[in-house]
Amino acid sequence: MAKKEKNIAKKNNNGSKGLKVYKVNGNAPKEDSKARRNKNIQTFLIVLIIILAIAAIFSAIQTFFPNLLGKISLAGELAATVNGKPITIQKLNAEYDRLPLQYQYFVTKEAFLTQLIDEVLLTEEAAKQKLSVSEKEVDNSLGTFMKDNNLTQENLTVILKQKKITQQDLRDLIKSQLLIDKLIEQNVKSKVNVTSALALQYYNDNPDTFKVPEQVTARHILIGLVNRTNDEAKKKAEEVLVKLKEDKSNFCDLVKQYSDDSGSIDKCGEYTFSRGQMVEEFEKTAFEQGIGKLSLVNTTFGYHIIWTINKTPEQLVLFKDVEDQINLVLANQQEKQLYGDLIAKLRANAKIINYLEKKALENKTETKIKEEPQQNASAATQTQVTIVEPAEKEGAAEEEEPLAEEEEISKEQKELENETQKAVEEVTEEKPATQPVQETKLSFANCLAGQGAVLYGAYWDSSTKKQKDYFGIDVTNINYIECGVPDDFRAQAEICQEAGIQAYPTWIINSEKHMGIQELKQLATLTGCDI
Repeated sequence: MAKKEKNIAKKNNNGSKGLKVYKVNGNAPKEDSKARRNKNIQTFLIVLIIILAIAAIFSAIQTFFPNLLGKISLAGELAATVNGKPITIQKLNAEYDRLPLQYQYFVTKEAFLTQLIDEVLLTEEAAKQKLSVSEKEVDNSLGTFMKDNNLTQENLTVILKQKKITQQDLRDLIKSQLLIDKLIEQNVKSKVNVTSALALQYYNDNPDTFKVPEQVTARHILIGLVNRTNDEAKKKAEEVLVKLKEDKSNFCDLVKQYSDDSGSIDKCGEYTFSRGQMVEEFEKTAFEQGIGKLSLVNTTFGYHIIWTINKTPEQLVLFKDVEDQINLVLANQQEKQLYGDLIAKLRANAKIINYLEKKALENKTETKIKEEPQQNASAATQTQVTIVEPAEKEGAAEEEEPLAEEEEISKEQKELENETQKAVEEVTEEKPATQPVQETKLSFANCLAGQGAVLYGAYWDSSTKKQKDYFGIDVTNINYIECGVPDDFRAQAEICQEAGIQAYPTWIINSEKHMGIQELKQLATLTGCDI
Protein backbone atom coordinates (compact mmCIF):
# COMPACT_ATOMS: atom_id res chain seq x y z
CA MET A 1 0.00 0.00 0.00
CA ALA A 2 2.82 2.37 0.86
CA LYS A 3 4.48 1.52 -2.44
CA LYS A 4 1.30 2.36 -4.34
CA GLU A 5 1.03 5.76 -2.63
CA LYS A 6 4.65 6.43 -3.48
CA ASN A 7 4.02 5.66 -7.14
CA ILE A 8 1.02 7.97 -7.18
CA ALA A 9 3.04 10.81 -5.70
CA LYS A 10 5.81 10.20 -8.20
CA LYS A 11 3.33 10.23 -11.05
CA ASN A 12 1.93 13.55 -9.86
CA ASN A 13 5.38 15.08 -9.62
CA ASN A 14 6.13 14.09 -13.17
CA GLY A 15 2.82 15.40 -14.44
CA SER A 16 1.42 18.96 -14.70
CA LYS A 17 3.56 21.44 -12.80
CA GLY A 18 0.45 23.49 -11.96
CA LEU A 19 -1.04 20.71 -9.83
CA LYS A 20 -0.34 20.92 -6.12
CA VAL A 21 -0.44 17.88 -3.81
CA TYR A 22 -1.19 18.45 -0.14
CA LYS A 23 -0.14 15.76 2.37
CA VAL A 24 -1.87 15.16 5.64
CA ASN A 25 -0.33 12.43 7.74
CA GLY A 26 1.37 11.33 4.61
CA ASN A 27 -1.87 11.21 2.53
CA ALA A 28 -2.88 13.40 -0.47
CA PRO A 29 -6.66 13.78 -0.31
CA LYS A 30 -8.36 13.87 -3.66
CA GLU A 31 -11.40 16.19 -3.71
CA ASP A 32 -14.22 14.95 -5.80
CA SER A 33 -14.76 17.35 -8.72
CA LYS A 34 -18.49 16.77 -8.81
CA ALA A 35 -18.88 17.66 -5.13
CA ARG A 36 -16.81 20.82 -5.64
CA ARG A 37 -18.98 21.85 -8.58
CA ASN A 38 -22.17 21.31 -6.55
CA LYS A 39 -20.72 23.40 -3.72
CA ASN A 40 -19.94 26.29 -6.11
CA ILE A 41 -23.47 26.17 -7.53
CA GLN A 42 -24.94 26.30 -4.02
CA THR A 43 -22.77 29.29 -3.14
CA PHE A 44 -23.83 31.10 -6.33
CA LEU A 45 -27.53 30.44 -5.63
CA ILE A 46 -27.20 31.75 -2.07
CA VAL A 47 -25.56 35.00 -3.30
CA LEU A 48 -28.24 35.38 -6.01
CA ILE A 49 -31.03 34.94 -3.46
CA ILE A 50 -29.49 37.59 -1.22
CA ILE A 51 -29.19 40.04 -4.14
CA LEU A 52 -32.82 39.43 -5.17
CA ALA A 53 -33.95 39.90 -1.58
CA ILE A 54 -32.13 43.25 -1.32
CA ALA A 55 -33.63 44.34 -4.65
CA ALA A 56 -37.10 43.39 -3.44
CA ILE A 57 -36.64 45.35 -0.23
CA PHE A 58 -35.35 48.39 -2.16
CA SER A 59 -38.30 48.12 -4.58
CA ALA A 60 -40.75 47.98 -1.70
CA ILE A 61 -39.18 51.04 -0.09
CA GLN A 62 -39.37 52.95 -3.37
CA THR A 63 -43.01 51.86 -3.83
CA PHE A 64 -44.36 52.61 -0.36
CA PHE A 65 -41.88 55.32 0.70
CA PRO A 66 -40.92 57.09 -2.56
CA ASN A 67 -39.44 60.13 -0.80
CA LEU A 68 -37.30 58.14 1.64
CA LEU A 69 -34.40 57.57 -0.78
CA GLY A 70 -35.23 60.22 -3.38
CA LYS A 71 -32.65 62.69 -2.09
CA ILE A 72 -29.95 60.12 -1.42
CA SER A 73 -27.34 58.72 -3.81
CA LEU A 74 -24.24 56.61 -3.30
CA ALA A 75 -22.26 59.89 -3.34
CA GLY A 76 -24.37 61.47 -0.59
CA GLU A 77 -27.41 63.73 -0.16
CA LEU A 78 -28.56 65.37 -3.37
CA ALA A 79 -29.01 69.06 -4.08
CA ALA A 80 -30.50 68.34 -7.50
CA THR A 81 -30.65 65.83 -10.33
CA VAL A 82 -30.48 66.76 -14.00
CA ASN A 83 -31.73 64.03 -16.31
CA GLY A 84 -30.74 61.55 -13.63
CA LYS A 85 -27.27 63.00 -13.10
CA PRO A 86 -26.68 63.93 -9.45
CA ILE A 87 -25.45 67.22 -8.05
CA THR A 88 -24.71 66.42 -4.43
CA ILE A 89 -24.87 68.77 -1.47
CA GLN A 90 -21.20 68.00 -0.94
CA LYS A 91 -20.30 69.13 -4.48
CA LEU A 92 -22.49 72.25 -4.19
CA ASN A 93 -20.94 73.22 -0.85
CA ALA A 94 -17.40 72.56 -2.05
CA GLU A 95 -17.74 74.66 -5.20
CA TYR A 96 -19.68 77.41 -3.45
CA ASP A 97 -17.04 77.65 -0.71
CA ARG A 98 -14.39 78.29 -3.37
CA LEU A 99 -16.12 81.47 -4.46
CA PRO A 100 -14.79 84.82 -3.19
CA LEU A 101 -16.51 85.93 0.02
CA GLN A 102 -17.90 89.10 -1.59
CA TYR A 103 -19.49 86.91 -4.28
CA GLN A 104 -21.02 84.61 -1.67
CA TYR A 105 -22.50 87.65 0.07
CA PHE A 106 -24.62 88.55 -2.95
CA VAL A 107 -25.15 85.14 -4.61
CA THR A 108 -27.18 82.64 -2.65
CA LYS A 109 -26.39 78.95 -2.71
CA GLU A 110 -29.74 78.37 -4.40
CA ALA A 111 -28.84 80.75 -7.24
CA PHE A 112 -25.44 79.11 -7.59
CA LEU A 113 -27.13 75.72 -7.84
CA THR A 114 -29.12 77.02 -10.82
CA GLN A 115 -25.83 77.85 -12.54
CA LEU A 116 -24.54 74.33 -11.91
CA ILE A 117 -27.76 72.89 -13.35
CA ASP A 118 -27.35 74.99 -16.50
CA GLU A 119 -23.75 73.81 -16.83
CA VAL A 120 -24.89 70.19 -16.76
CA LEU A 121 -27.54 70.92 -19.41
CA LEU A 122 -25.02 72.67 -21.68
CA THR A 123 -22.45 69.91 -21.25
CA GLU A 124 -25.02 67.23 -22.09
CA GLU A 125 -26.13 69.15 -25.18
CA ALA A 126 -22.50 69.48 -26.31
CA ALA A 127 -22.13 65.71 -26.01
CA LYS A 128 -25.32 65.16 -28.04
CA GLN A 129 -23.90 67.37 -30.77
CA LYS A 130 -20.69 65.29 -30.65
CA LEU A 131 -18.51 68.22 -29.61
CA SER A 132 -15.27 67.40 -27.84
CA VAL A 133 -12.17 69.01 -26.33
CA SER A 134 -8.69 67.52 -26.70
CA GLU A 135 -6.02 67.45 -24.00
CA LYS A 136 -3.91 69.72 -26.20
CA GLU A 137 -6.67 72.34 -26.18
CA VAL A 138 -6.78 72.12 -22.38
CA ASP A 139 -2.99 72.56 -22.24
CA ASN A 140 -3.14 75.62 -24.48
CA SER A 141 -5.96 77.19 -22.48
CA LEU A 142 -4.17 76.57 -19.18
CA GLY A 143 -0.94 78.01 -20.60
CA THR A 144 -2.74 81.15 -21.80
CA PHE A 145 -4.39 81.56 -18.40
CA MET A 146 -1.06 81.34 -16.59
CA LYS A 147 0.61 83.74 -19.03
CA ASP A 148 -2.18 86.34 -18.81
CA ASN A 149 -2.00 86.27 -15.01
CA ASN A 150 1.82 86.06 -14.76
CA LEU A 151 1.62 82.75 -12.90
CA THR A 152 4.39 80.19 -12.51
CA GLN A 153 3.65 76.55 -11.85
CA GLU A 154 4.61 77.11 -8.22
CA ASN A 155 2.17 80.05 -7.93
CA LEU A 156 -0.59 77.97 -9.47
CA THR A 157 0.05 75.08 -7.09
CA VAL A 158 -0.24 77.39 -4.07
CA ILE A 159 -3.50 78.90 -5.35
CA LEU A 160 -5.02 75.49 -6.06
CA LYS A 161 -4.08 74.31 -2.60
CA GLN A 162 -5.77 77.34 -1.04
CA LYS A 163 -8.92 76.67 -3.08
CA LYS A 164 -8.74 72.92 -2.34
CA ILE A 165 -8.60 72.10 -6.05
CA THR A 166 -6.36 69.43 -7.56
CA GLN A 167 -4.54 69.82 -10.88
CA GLN A 168 -6.96 67.33 -12.41
CA ASP A 169 -9.95 69.26 -11.03
CA LEU A 170 -8.62 72.37 -12.75
CA ARG A 171 -8.15 70.56 -16.04
CA ASP A 172 -11.67 69.16 -15.81
CA LEU A 173 -13.06 72.65 -15.18
CA ILE A 174 -11.16 74.06 -18.17
CA LYS A 175 -12.30 71.20 -20.37
CA SER A 176 -15.92 71.70 -19.35
CA GLN A 177 -15.72 75.45 -20.03
CA LEU A 178 -14.10 74.92 -23.44
CA LEU A 179 -16.82 72.43 -24.32
CA ILE A 180 -19.53 74.91 -23.38
CA ASP A 181 -17.72 77.64 -25.33
CA LYS A 182 -17.80 75.45 -28.44
CA LEU A 183 -21.50 74.84 -27.94
CA ILE A 184 -22.18 78.58 -27.59
CA GLU A 185 -20.06 79.33 -30.65
CA GLN A 186 -21.96 76.81 -32.76
CA ASN A 187 -25.48 77.47 -31.49
CA VAL A 188 -25.40 81.15 -30.58
CA LYS A 189 -22.58 83.25 -32.02
CA SER A 190 -22.60 81.61 -35.45
CA LYS A 191 -26.30 82.45 -35.83
CA VAL A 192 -25.91 86.18 -35.16
CA ASN A 193 -26.80 88.19 -38.27
CA VAL A 194 -26.50 91.98 -38.14
CA THR A 195 -27.01 93.84 -41.43
CA SER A 196 -26.45 97.47 -42.37
CA ALA A 197 -30.21 97.85 -42.75
CA LEU A 198 -30.74 96.77 -39.13
CA ALA A 199 -28.00 99.10 -37.95
CA LEU A 200 -29.51 102.06 -39.82
CA GLN A 201 -32.94 101.26 -38.39
CA TYR A 202 -31.49 101.23 -34.88
CA TYR A 203 -29.80 104.59 -35.59
CA ASN A 204 -33.07 106.16 -36.79
CA ASP A 205 -35.13 104.66 -33.94
CA ASN A 206 -32.78 105.94 -31.23
CA PRO A 207 -31.80 109.49 -32.18
CA ASP A 208 -31.22 110.58 -28.58
CA THR A 209 -28.55 107.91 -28.23
CA PHE A 210 -26.38 109.60 -30.84
CA LYS A 211 -26.79 113.20 -29.77
CA VAL A 212 -23.73 114.97 -28.43
CA PRO A 213 -25.01 117.41 -25.80
CA GLU A 214 -24.00 121.05 -25.60
CA GLN A 215 -20.54 121.43 -24.08
CA VAL A 216 -18.29 124.14 -22.79
CA THR A 217 -14.52 124.24 -22.22
CA ALA A 218 -13.38 126.46 -19.38
CA ARG A 219 -10.24 127.07 -17.35
CA HIS A 220 -10.29 128.08 -13.71
CA ILE A 221 -8.17 129.01 -10.72
CA LEU A 222 -9.58 128.00 -7.35
CA ILE A 223 -8.75 129.99 -4.25
CA GLY A 224 -9.99 127.62 -1.57
CA LEU A 225 -11.10 128.19 2.01
CA VAL A 226 -8.56 125.89 3.66
CA ASN A 227 -6.50 127.92 6.15
CA ARG A 228 -8.24 131.10 4.93
CA THR A 229 -11.28 133.06 5.94
CA ASN A 230 -13.88 133.80 3.29
CA ASP A 231 -12.73 137.43 3.10
CA GLU A 232 -9.09 136.43 2.71
CA ALA A 233 -9.97 134.00 -0.10
CA LYS A 234 -12.06 136.62 -1.89
CA LYS A 235 -9.29 139.22 -1.61
CA LYS A 236 -6.67 136.83 -2.98
CA ALA A 237 -8.94 135.83 -5.90
CA GLU A 238 -9.54 139.48 -6.81
CA GLU A 239 -5.79 140.15 -6.83
CA VAL A 240 -5.19 137.21 -9.22
CA LEU A 241 -8.11 138.31 -11.41
CA VAL A 242 -6.52 141.75 -11.85
CA LYS A 243 -3.31 140.12 -13.06
CA LEU A 244 -5.24 138.01 -15.60
CA LYS A 245 -7.17 140.93 -17.00
CA GLU A 246 -3.85 142.55 -17.74
CA ASP A 247 -2.42 139.46 -19.46
CA LYS A 248 -4.21 136.10 -19.97
CA SER A 249 -1.16 134.52 -21.57
CA ASN A 250 0.26 133.68 -18.15
CA PHE A 251 -2.95 131.86 -17.03
CA CYS A 252 -1.23 128.44 -16.78
CA ASP A 253 1.57 129.90 -14.67
CA LEU A 254 -0.93 131.48 -12.30
CA VAL A 255 -2.81 128.17 -12.07
CA LYS A 256 0.34 126.45 -10.83
CA GLN A 257 1.09 129.32 -8.47
CA TYR A 258 -2.33 129.91 -6.88
CA SER A 259 -4.92 127.18 -7.69
CA ASP A 260 -6.05 124.83 -4.93
CA ASP A 261 -7.63 122.40 -7.42
CA SER A 262 -4.87 119.79 -7.58
CA GLY A 263 -6.82 117.74 -10.12
CA SER A 264 -6.55 120.35 -12.85
CA ILE A 265 -3.19 122.03 -12.16
CA ASP A 266 -1.33 119.89 -14.71
CA LYS A 267 -3.84 120.73 -17.46
CA CYS A 268 -3.92 124.50 -16.93
CA GLY A 269 -7.09 124.31 -14.83
CA GLU A 270 -9.12 123.17 -17.88
CA TYR A 271 -12.35 121.15 -17.96
CA THR A 272 -14.73 120.25 -20.81
CA PHE A 273 -18.21 119.34 -19.63
CA SER A 274 -21.90 119.33 -20.42
CA ARG A 275 -24.72 120.61 -18.23
CA GLY A 276 -25.34 118.83 -14.95
CA GLN A 277 -21.74 117.85 -14.26
CA MET A 278 -20.40 120.80 -12.25
CA VAL A 279 -21.64 122.77 -9.26
CA GLU A 280 -24.46 125.07 -10.31
CA GLU A 281 -22.69 128.46 -9.93
CA PHE A 282 -19.59 127.30 -11.80
CA GLU A 283 -21.58 125.68 -14.62
CA LYS A 284 -23.96 128.62 -15.10
CA THR A 285 -21.14 131.13 -15.45
CA ALA A 286 -19.07 128.96 -17.80
CA PHE A 287 -22.03 128.42 -20.17
CA GLU A 288 -23.58 131.90 -20.03
CA GLN A 289 -20.57 134.19 -20.31
CA GLY A 290 -19.05 134.79 -23.74
CA ILE A 291 -16.00 133.01 -25.09
CA GLY A 292 -12.84 134.68 -23.82
CA LYS A 293 -14.59 136.31 -20.85
CA LEU A 294 -13.36 136.12 -17.23
CA SER A 295 -15.53 135.98 -14.10
CA LEU A 296 -15.14 135.55 -10.35
CA VAL A 297 -17.62 133.05 -8.86
CA ASN A 298 -18.18 131.93 -5.28
CA THR A 299 -19.08 128.25 -4.60
CA THR A 300 -18.88 125.94 -1.60
CA PHE A 301 -15.28 125.20 -2.62
CA GLY A 302 -14.17 128.81 -2.50
CA TYR A 303 -13.65 131.47 -5.19
CA HIS A 304 -13.19 130.48 -8.84
CA ILE A 305 -11.71 132.64 -11.57
CA ILE A 306 -13.42 131.18 -14.67
CA TRP A 307 -12.23 131.74 -18.23
CA THR A 308 -14.57 130.36 -20.94
CA ILE A 309 -12.45 128.99 -23.79
CA ASN A 310 -14.90 127.31 -26.19
CA LYS A 311 -18.55 126.25 -26.64
CA THR A 312 -19.93 123.37 -28.73
CA PRO A 313 -23.65 123.22 -29.55
CA GLU A 314 -25.66 120.00 -29.41
CA GLN A 315 -25.08 117.86 -32.49
CA LEU A 316 -26.00 114.48 -33.95
CA VAL A 317 -23.20 112.00 -34.64
CA LEU A 318 -23.24 110.81 -38.27
CA PHE A 319 -24.32 107.21 -38.93
CA LYS A 320 -21.03 106.34 -40.64
CA ASP A 321 -19.14 107.34 -37.50
CA VAL A 322 -21.12 104.99 -35.22
CA GLU A 323 -22.14 102.16 -37.55
CA ASP A 324 -19.49 99.79 -36.16
CA GLN A 325 -20.59 100.51 -32.59
CA ILE A 326 -24.23 99.87 -33.50
CA ASN A 327 -23.31 96.56 -35.14
CA LEU A 328 -21.65 95.42 -31.92
CA VAL A 329 -24.63 96.47 -29.81
CA LEU A 330 -27.06 94.59 -32.07
CA ALA A 331 -24.82 91.52 -32.16
CA ASN A 332 -24.69 91.53 -28.37
CA GLN A 333 -28.48 91.76 -28.16
CA GLN A 334 -28.93 88.87 -30.59
CA GLU A 335 -26.44 86.73 -28.66
CA LYS A 336 -28.35 87.29 -25.43
CA GLN A 337 -31.64 86.35 -27.08
CA LEU A 338 -30.24 83.22 -28.72
CA TYR A 339 -28.54 82.10 -25.51
CA GLY A 340 -31.74 82.67 -23.52
CA ASP A 341 -33.71 80.61 -26.06
CA LEU A 342 -31.15 77.80 -25.90
CA ILE A 343 -31.23 77.58 -22.09
CA ALA A 344 -35.05 77.74 -22.04
CA LYS A 345 -35.26 74.89 -24.56
CA LEU A 346 -32.81 72.71 -22.65
CA ARG A 347 -34.66 73.27 -19.38
CA ALA A 348 -38.03 72.52 -20.97
CA ASN A 349 -36.81 69.18 -22.36
CA ALA A 350 -34.92 68.12 -19.23
CA LYS A 351 -36.03 66.36 -16.08
CA ILE A 352 -34.75 68.59 -13.31
CA ILE A 353 -35.39 67.95 -9.63
CA ASN A 354 -34.19 70.79 -7.44
CA TYR A 355 -34.28 69.50 -3.86
CA LEU A 356 -33.21 72.81 -2.35
CA GLU A 357 -36.15 74.48 -4.05
CA LYS A 358 -38.48 71.73 -2.86
CA LYS A 359 -37.21 72.06 0.69
CA ALA A 360 -37.78 75.82 0.62
CA LEU A 361 -41.38 75.31 -0.53
CA GLU A 362 -41.96 72.66 2.14
CA ASN A 363 -40.63 74.97 4.85
CA LYS A 364 -42.84 77.75 3.58
CA THR A 365 -45.88 75.47 3.67
CA GLU A 366 -45.06 74.24 7.17
CA THR A 367 -44.69 77.80 8.40
CA LYS A 368 -48.07 78.70 6.91
CA ILE A 369 -49.71 75.68 8.57
CA LYS A 370 -48.21 76.64 11.95
CA GLU A 371 -49.45 80.21 11.59
CA GLU A 372 -53.06 79.22 10.80
CA PRO A 373 -53.90 77.84 14.31
CA GLN A 374 -52.57 81.04 15.88
CA GLN A 375 -54.74 83.12 13.56
CA ASN A 376 -57.77 80.94 14.32
CA ALA A 377 -57.07 81.19 18.05
CA SER A 378 -56.89 84.96 17.77
CA ALA A 379 -60.19 85.04 15.89
CA ALA A 380 -61.79 82.72 18.42
CA THR A 381 -60.64 84.96 21.25
CA GLN A 382 -62.35 87.95 19.72
CA THR A 383 -65.55 85.94 19.17
CA GLN A 384 -65.72 84.58 22.72
CA VAL A 385 -65.24 88.02 24.23
CA THR A 386 -68.34 89.30 22.46
CA ILE A 387 -70.39 86.27 23.55
CA VAL A 388 -69.83 86.82 27.29
CA GLU A 389 -71.37 90.30 27.30
CA PRO A 390 -75.11 89.41 27.02
CA ALA A 391 -75.02 87.27 30.25
CA GLU A 392 -77.19 89.81 32.13
CA LYS A 393 -80.26 89.06 30.02
CA GLU A 394 -83.32 87.25 31.38
CA GLY A 395 -82.72 83.60 32.11
CA ALA A 396 -79.12 84.15 33.10
CA ALA A 397 -79.61 82.06 36.28
CA GLU A 398 -80.40 79.03 34.17
CA GLU A 399 -77.16 79.54 32.23
CA GLU A 400 -74.92 79.95 35.32
CA GLU A 401 -73.01 76.72 34.67
CA PRO A 402 -72.26 77.46 30.95
CA LEU A 403 -71.25 80.99 31.97
CA ALA A 404 -68.67 79.64 34.42
CA GLU A 405 -67.31 77.45 31.61
CA GLU A 406 -67.15 80.48 29.31
CA GLU A 407 -65.27 82.45 31.97
CA GLU A 408 -62.74 79.64 32.24
CA ILE A 409 -62.31 79.64 28.45
CA SER A 410 -62.01 83.44 28.52
CA LYS A 411 -59.26 83.18 31.12
CA GLU A 412 -57.32 80.73 28.95
CA GLN A 413 -57.83 82.95 25.91
CA LYS A 414 -56.53 85.94 27.88
CA GLU A 415 -53.36 84.01 28.67
CA LEU A 416 -53.05 83.10 24.98
CA GLU A 417 -53.46 86.77 24.05
CA ASN A 418 -50.69 87.78 26.45
CA GLU A 419 -48.34 85.14 25.00
CA THR A 420 -49.22 86.19 21.45
CA GLN A 421 -48.67 89.86 22.27
CA LYS A 422 -45.28 89.05 23.81
CA ALA A 423 -44.27 87.11 20.68
CA VAL A 424 -45.42 89.99 18.46
CA GLU A 425 -43.35 92.45 20.49
CA GLU A 426 -40.27 90.24 20.13
CA VAL A 427 -40.75 89.99 16.37
CA THR A 428 -41.37 93.72 16.10
CA GLU A 429 -38.16 94.47 17.95
CA GLU A 430 -36.16 92.27 15.56
CA LYS A 431 -37.86 93.38 12.34
CA PRO A 432 -35.67 96.42 11.53
CA ALA A 433 -32.54 94.26 11.79
CA THR A 434 -33.88 91.57 9.44
CA GLN A 435 -35.38 93.82 6.76
CA PRO A 436 -32.91 96.58 5.82
CA VAL A 437 -34.81 97.38 2.62
CA GLN A 438 -33.38 100.83 2.02
CA GLU A 439 -29.85 99.68 2.81
CA THR A 440 -30.10 96.86 0.25
CA LYS A 441 -31.19 99.27 -2.49
CA LEU A 442 -28.41 101.71 -1.74
CA SER A 443 -25.78 98.95 -1.71
CA PHE A 444 -26.52 97.71 -5.24
CA ALA A 445 -23.85 99.95 -6.79
CA ASN A 446 -21.40 98.88 -4.09
CA CYS A 447 -22.16 95.26 -4.90
CA LEU A 448 -21.45 95.84 -8.60
CA ALA A 449 -18.15 97.45 -7.68
CA GLY A 450 -17.32 94.57 -5.37
CA GLN A 451 -18.02 92.12 -8.18
CA GLY A 452 -15.53 93.95 -10.38
CA ALA A 453 -18.18 95.26 -12.80
CA VAL A 454 -16.90 98.30 -14.71
CA LEU A 455 -18.94 100.79 -16.76
CA TYR A 456 -17.24 102.46 -19.71
CA GLY A 457 -18.90 105.53 -21.19
CA ALA A 458 -18.43 108.98 -22.66
CA TYR A 459 -19.45 112.32 -21.20
CA TRP A 460 -21.09 113.35 -24.50
CA ASP A 461 -23.11 110.13 -24.90
CA SER A 462 -26.75 110.39 -23.85
CA SER A 463 -27.03 106.61 -23.39
CA THR A 464 -24.18 106.72 -20.89
CA LYS A 465 -26.01 109.46 -19.01
CA LYS A 466 -29.21 107.41 -19.01
CA GLN A 467 -27.35 104.35 -17.71
CA LYS A 468 -25.80 106.38 -14.90
CA ASP A 469 -29.17 107.94 -14.05
CA TYR A 470 -30.46 104.46 -13.14
CA PHE A 471 -28.30 104.62 -10.00
CA GLY A 472 -29.38 108.06 -8.81
CA ILE A 473 -27.29 109.37 -5.92
CA ASP A 474 -25.55 105.99 -5.67
CA VAL A 475 -23.86 106.44 -9.07
CA THR A 476 -20.62 107.58 -7.44
CA ASN A 477 -20.17 104.08 -6.00
CA ILE A 478 -19.96 102.25 -9.34
CA ASN A 479 -16.69 101.65 -11.17
CA TYR A 480 -16.90 104.14 -14.05
CA ILE A 481 -14.27 104.79 -16.73
CA GLU A 482 -14.53 107.96 -18.83
CA CYS A 483 -13.66 107.19 -22.45
CA GLY A 484 -14.51 110.58 -23.94
CA VAL A 485 -11.80 112.99 -25.04
CA PRO A 486 -12.51 116.74 -24.72
CA ASP A 487 -13.37 118.51 -27.99
CA ASP A 488 -13.27 115.30 -30.07
CA PHE A 489 -16.13 112.83 -29.79
CA ARG A 490 -14.43 110.54 -32.31
CA ALA A 491 -11.37 110.12 -30.08
CA GLN A 492 -11.16 107.64 -27.20
CA ALA A 493 -9.13 107.56 -24.01
CA GLU A 494 -6.21 105.13 -24.10
CA ILE A 495 -7.53 103.04 -21.20
CA CYS A 496 -10.71 102.37 -23.18
CA GLN A 497 -8.77 101.48 -26.31
CA GLU A 498 -6.78 98.94 -24.34
CA ALA A 499 -10.02 97.46 -22.99
CA GLY A 500 -11.39 97.16 -26.53
CA ILE A 501 -14.40 99.40 -25.91
CA GLN A 502 -16.27 100.00 -29.17
CA ALA A 503 -19.67 101.23 -28.02
CA TYR A 504 -21.12 103.34 -25.20
CA PRO A 505 -22.12 102.41 -22.65
CA THR A 506 -20.30 99.10 -22.21
CA TRP A 507 -20.13 97.01 -19.06
CA ILE A 508 -17.30 94.57 -18.47
CA ILE A 509 -18.42 91.88 -16.04
CA ASN A 510 -16.41 88.71 -15.41
CA SER A 511 -14.18 89.59 -18.40
CA GLU A 512 -17.19 89.70 -20.75
CA LYS A 513 -18.42 92.82 -22.55
CA HIS A 514 -22.10 93.80 -22.41
CA MET A 515 -22.80 96.69 -24.75
CA GLY A 516 -25.71 99.08 -24.59
CA ILE A 517 -27.87 100.22 -21.68
CA GLN A 518 -28.32 97.43 -19.14
CA GLU A 519 -31.42 97.39 -16.97
CA LEU A 520 -30.74 96.96 -13.25
CA LYS A 521 -32.43 93.56 -13.41
CA GLN A 522 -29.98 92.48 -16.13
CA LEU A 523 -27.03 93.68 -14.06
CA ALA A 524 -28.37 91.79 -11.06
CA THR A 525 -28.58 88.60 -13.14
CA LEU A 526 -25.07 89.03 -14.53
CA THR A 527 -23.46 89.74 -11.16
CA GLY A 528 -25.71 88.05 -8.63
CA CYS A 529 -26.26 91.36 -6.84
CA ASP A 530 -29.62 92.09 -5.19
CA ILE A 531 -31.44 95.20 -6.34
